[in-house]
Amino acid sequence: MRKYLIVFTLILFSFVACHKKPKPFEPPPETPPPTVEQPAPAPPTPTPAPTRPPMEAPPPKPRSASPGDKASIRLVEAGTKQLNAGNIDDAEQTFEQALRVSPTNGRPYYYLGVIAAKQKNYERGLSFLSQAETYLRDDSFWMSQVYLQEGLIYKDQNQKDTARQKFQDALKSDPTNQWAQNELKKLQ
Repeated sequence: MRKYLIVFTLILFSFVACHKKPKPFEPPPETPPPTVEQPAPAPPTPTPAPTRPPMEAPPPKPRSASPGDKASIRLVEAGTKQLNAGNIDDAEQTFEQALRVSPTNGRPYYYLGVIAAKQKNYERGLSFLSQAETYLRDDSFWMSQVYLQEGLIYKDQNQKDTARQKFQDALKSDPTNQWAQNELKKLQ
């Protein structure tokens, strides 16, 4: 019986402890009683953010030599021979290999653009030629060749105004570019 009495007491104690009535909310004693309403303080005026001058892109850095340039140039020469012999697929693989050896050499991009144009894949050709522009921008002869190829692509797409502009750009880069002169005359 004593055991039951202890268990009953524990159950009663836990029941009472868990079911206490909550006290009503009372404001803390340090809160002053409400007084006459005062106007709300004015919101702070936002300070304008300092204006910064527009950012300009830094001038492009000249291309520095890559450790794989010599091997890449040899591959480009081999690819050019393959291309001139009519082995377009072999030439394409050789130019791609030249890019893997030296990704900053612009000449493989140029020749891959020429190959894509021969295959009538103009979008791909323009993409490669755009890459060639990035890496050959300091070489007026090669830039003239790139512009000439872009002009030929636009001419094939019957975009004569854009083609004309590219042929003119080719002549600005290299005034001795006979192919660009001939193509420009054809569009006149």
